[in-house]
Amino acid sequence: MITVWYPPHKSIDIAKMYLKSPREIPYVTKWRVFNTTAGKDGMKQYHIIYTERGKLEEAGEELYKYFTPFMTQIEGFHMQNEGLIGVSDSFKTIGLEWK
Repeated sequence: MITVWYPPHKSIDIAKMYLKSPREIPYVTKWRVFNTTAGKDGMKQYHIIYTERGKLEEAGEELYKYFTPFMTQIEGFHMQNEGLIGVSDSFKTIGLEWK
């Protein structure tokens, strides 16, 4: 999951950049984006991104390339990466099965 913050007055610039960016990223199988306000921190987006199994590092590199123009061209844009694991997969790590 990638969480993005940016100033509200940059919303149009952000939207235009997204429209110009590629829709398909190597190793990414599904990508959903949710927008909300972040109070005094401006605007906030949650990017829920599914990757091909075993290709997390490669997908991460491609996503970094994708977001680099946002980080370098939009003042106040910042992001945070968090690795998420599904409940059934996390249960497997402790020898249990989620049904």
